[in-house]
Amino acid sequence: MLEEKLGVRWFTPEFEVVPKLQRVNLPKLDEIQVPALEYREVYWTEMIRDTDFAARHRLNGNHYRLIEKHGGRAAVYFPFVHSLDMLVPRELYPEHPEYFPLIDGKRKDGYVQRCLSNPDVLKIAIGRVRQWLKEHPEATIISVSQNDTFNYCQCDRCKALDDAEGSPSASLLRFVNAIAEDVERDSPNVRIDTLAYQYTRKPPKTIRPRRNVIVRLCSIECCFAHPLETCASPEDQRFRDDIIAWQPVAPLLYVWDYTPNFSHYQQPFPNFDALQPNVQFFVKHGVKGLFEQGNYSGGGNGEMEPLRAYLLAKLLWNPNTDLEKQITEFLNAYYGKAANNVRAYLELLRRQVREKGYHAHIYDPPTAPYLSDEVINGAEKLFDQAEQVAEDDRFRFRVQVARLPIWYLKLATNRVTGDAKAELLRRFLAIAHKAGITNISESRSLDDWARRMGAE
Repeated sequence: MLEEKLGVRWFTPEFEVVPKLQRVNLPKLDEIQVPALEYREVYWTEMIRDTDFAARHRLNGNHYRLIEKHGGRAAVYFPFVHSLDMLVPRELYPEHPEYFPLIDGKRKDGYVQRCLSNPDVLKIAIGRVRQWLKEHPEATIISVSQNDTFNYCQCDRCKALDDAEGSPSASLLRFVNAIAEDVERDSPNVRIDTLAYQYTRKPPKTIRPRRNVIVRLCSIECCFAHPLETCASPEDQRFRDDIIAWQPVAPLLYVWDYTPNFSHYQQPFPNFDALQPNVQFFVKHGVKGLFEQGNYSGGGNGEMEPLRAYLLAKLLWNPNTDLEKQITEFLNAYYGKAANNVRAYLELLRRQVREKGYHAHIYDPPTAPYLSDEVINGAEKLFDQAEQVAEDDRFRFRVQVARLPIWYLKLATNRVTGDAKAELLRRFLAIAHKAGITNISESRSLDDWARRMGAE
C-alpha cells in the first residue's frame, strides 16, 4: 500500500523516496494481488544484503534470511545446488570406483558426476538425504542435482537408459525420482530439486518427474540481448524447444536465469530489452519459480546493478508491469538531473543489439562487437555531461559508478596505454574501492585484477 497508494519507493537499501503529504486520503480498500510466480529470487548483492529491502520488493527466495515478520521464505533449500559431491563424497573413490562415472572406458574421480544406475549410489544418496532432513528440519527443498561440470557416466546401464530416452537427463531423473519417492513417505511437504542444465536440459522421452520434484531449467547458453521467444540464435531456439517439452510433463517447473556478464561484472551487458519478455515467456510456459542470478559478490555494484536488481524484483511480482515507467522513475530519482544522460547511455547500448543484431552471452569478452569504439566514445561524452549536471557529490558519485564499465572496457582492451592507462586505472580503482566493489568477475577479485593491470 505504501508503494502503490502513497508513492513510497525503495530504490536501493540506502535510498528511498517518501513523499511529503500534509494529508492522506484513502478509500476503503479490498484488494488481492496474486503473484505470477510462487518462488521469486533476485540473486544480486543489492537484494541479498538487506532482508528488509528484499521483503519490501516481495521477494521470497532462499538467500534473504526472511523471518515471520517478512512473511517467511517460499523456499528453504539444503543444499542449494550442485549436490552430488555432498550426496556421494569423492573420498569413496579409492574403495568404490564403481560409484563414479565411466568415461572413455575408465572410472573417473575428481569433480565428476556419479554412476546413477548403481544401486549402492542410490542407497547412499537416500541415506544422506534422510540425514539432511534430520539435521535441517527447516528445509523445505532438498537439492539432488548434478555437479557443475559435464563428466557424466557412460557405463552400459546408464548409456542404455539415456540412449533409449533420448537424453542424459533420463538417468538423472530416474535417480531423483527414487529419492523423491523415499522422502515423500515421511516428509510429504518436502520437495526435491534437480537441474535441467547443460547436458540434462532436454527432457527424457517417457520418464516424468514426480509430483514432489522441482525441475530447474537453466538458460546458461542463451543469448540475453534479445527475447528468448523470438531470438534467432541457435542457442535460444534450442532453449525454446526444451522449455516447450518440459512444460506439459513437469508439475513444478522452475528456471535458473542469468542476468550479468559473469566473466566481467563491470562490462556493459545489453540485456534490458530482454528482461521483461523473458520473464513473461517463462510464465507463459508454466514456470512457477524464477531464480535470477546476478553479481552476488560481497561488494556488489556490478554494471548498472541498482537498476537491474530493482527491475527484476518488479518483474518477478508482476511480469506485466510498465517497465519503461519503472526505468524512468528509477533514473530520475537515483541520478537526478543526470538521468537523461544515463538513459541516453542505456539507449546507446540497446541500439547495438536491437538494430545491429549482435547477440550477447554471459561470458562475452570485452572485445564483443556490441562494445565498439562508437559505444565507448559516445558513452564517455554522455557521462562527461552527466557529471557536469549532477546536483551534488552524491548524485555525481552514482554517475561515476555507472561509468566504471566504460573505463573497464578501455583498460581491458588497451584502448589507453602508458601514463594515460596508469591514470585511468588509478581513477577506476579509487571509485571502485569507494563503492565497495570486491570482485571483477565471479572468480576474480578486484585487487587481483588490478595487480594484473599493473596497479602499484
